[in-house]
Amino acid sequence: MHNLTKNRLKHKLVGKKNTKPINYEGTLLEKIIRAHPLIYIIFRFFIRYTNIFEKDFNGLKLLNFEEKINILDVGASDGIAAKFFNNNLNTGTIFCFEPNRGYVNILKKIKIKNVVIKPFAIGNQNSHINIMYPRYKLFNTFYDIITYTFYDIKHLRHFLLDFKFRKNITIVKKKLLIKKIDKFKKKIHLIKIDTNGFELSVIKSLINTIKKDKPALIVEDNVQSKNIYKILKKYSYKSFYYSTSLKKFTKKQTKYSLNKYYLQSNHL
Repeated sequence: MHNLTKNRLKHKLVGKKNTKPINYEGTLLEKIIRAHPLIYIIFRFFIRYTNIFEKDFNGLKLLNFEEKINILDVGASDGIAAKFFNNNLNTGTIFCFEPNRGYVNILKKIKIKNVVIKPFAIGNQNSHINIMYPRYKLFNTFYDIITYTFYDIKHLRHFLLDFKFRKNITIVKKKLLIKKIDKFKKKIHLIKIDTNGFELSVIKSLINTIKKDKPALIVEDNVQSKNIYKILKKYSYKSFYYSTSLKKFTKKQTKYSLNKYYLQSNHL
């Protein structure tokens, strides 16, 4: 869901109260963008029309894939990852799973031929889940900052400290649809997961596809990463970061290592 630098996700939020502003290793530009909600909203709007994306996704270009790859984009947001995939990989079908209605409407407007929109979240059973996100008021107009969607109010309030000006921000609560996925007719070669704290649940719900197709995975790095690796290593996966400075995969996390790769030996 977040598509700017996410080094702040290194903070272990579970079971801890955070009262100080987040001291993440962002650039000066990013700090300016996140200082005021309106600046962030405007920047997020225009970035959809560029090729700017998270630097460590460039590691995907080094992976060995078949001629065309089918992709699960879980937490597809406004389609920025799908655009990256089409611009840099030999893509077949991209299944975009995105439960937020605002993002679904944006995905429909993009009209990318090989994108299949799935307007729901992935889970172990059909259900609904409560989510929260900030809403910014400017005069009599409301702007939903859905890139800051979370399942836990403590996490959301923590990340709202990114903004120095929070006077006109309120928190909105909604329910999202979750569906159980049994199988895919097409072989899946790559799974990308960015769901702001729901990654482990997604891995568990997709485990049959993972066991069958052995896809490469790129998952937002957070406090769930250790538990995710415990599951995936049973199926011969190894975990890596992509170093943007060295331009290779490493075991050590570097400055712009915002995501974790889980790979089979044939991917390298």
